[in-house]
Amino acid sequence: MYKYTFIMGEDKARFFKALGDPTRLTIVGCLLKQDHCACDFSKISGKDQTTISRHLKVLVEAGILRYEKDGRYVIYSIRDDKMKQTLEKCGVEKVDSCCSGSEMDADTKKDVVKKNYGRIALGLVQGCGCCDDLTSEQVAASIGYSQQDTESFSEANLGLGCGNPTAFGEIKEGDIVLDLGSGAGFDSFLAARKVGNTGKVIGVDMTEDMIARARKNAERYGFDNVEFRMGDIEDLPVETDSVDVIISNCVINLVPDKSRVFREAYRVLRGGGRMYISDIVLLKELTSEERNDEELICSCVGGALMKEDYLDLIKEAGFEISIIDEDRDISKRQYSGYPLESIKLELRKK
Repeated sequence: MYKYTFIMGEDKARFFKALGDPTRLTIVGCLLKQDHCACDFSKISGKDQTTISRHLKVLVEAGILRYEKDGRYVIYSIRDDKMKQTLEKCGVEKVDSCCSGSEMDADTKKDVVKKNYGRIALGLVQGCGCCDDLTSEQVAASIGYSQQDTESFSEANLGLGCGNPTAFGEIKEGDIVLDLGSGAGFDSFLAARKVGNTGKVIGVDMTEDMIARARKNAERYGFDNVEFRMGDIEDLPVETDSVDVIISNCVINLVPDKSRVFREAYRVLRGGGRMYISDIVLLKELTSEERNDEELICSCVGGALMKEDYLDLIKEAGFEISIIDEDRDISKRQYSGYPLESIKLELRKK
């Protein structure tokens, strides 16, 4: 008797907690009206697909929703008629449409980012747009690069980034290093000096003009232990269990499916491998308009996740996490006071 009451109490707590979020409440309201594909819900409140997937998981685990696969689509619905009645009695209102078309889809976001960073690679614009009043050298100095770093590879320093993973990362001679979102090669070249002739650095970038500029820089600086590959970091052109260290500098926030990035990183790392990240995370949620602002997306703000959501995705991928540093002052220095920080992480593959 008491055990049954305790279980029911847990179920109720989970139920009401699941409905205690505006986004999840809107999802449920949409589904009270009609079933929806999972891909539809990214149009709610400007949330990215990774965040929406987490909300759907909470609602399923609370027993509110169910889902079934229809070919390549996943269709969500309210669990049953009894649950529909319960939700309506709780005052959850039906929503006519959660598909207003205002949310930029993942492919469009990726195209926007690719176009903008292509222009940076060609020298048509300076920086990503977050700090137009600072030179590339000033940005680099403010996030942890030495004067020697910037002078050694001035053609590769484009004033991008929110930290220096090659400085706080443990990179040893002979390591195989993978640079996610390698740009013009700045971090790749710094890593290449550390791994020496017995090691290797692989840079992956989705922007053709960046790859071309990085390869040209590799020739200019005489590196034969660095290779740049075209590709998405959500689907790495790298063999499984082949890398000792991964570095990434202010790039993962730009990617629509961040969960997949971390799963791919885990796949390519060898056992005990290390990943060093500097990235932007949010301390307060953005508005729908901010989420869809192309300039904010390209300047590493619009696509960023809340800090706890970001860390949860890393844990779900299987990594052990150590927070090395959190730079909140960068909000004022480079990001016009938006509620964010640059987080520096060390991840280890178990």
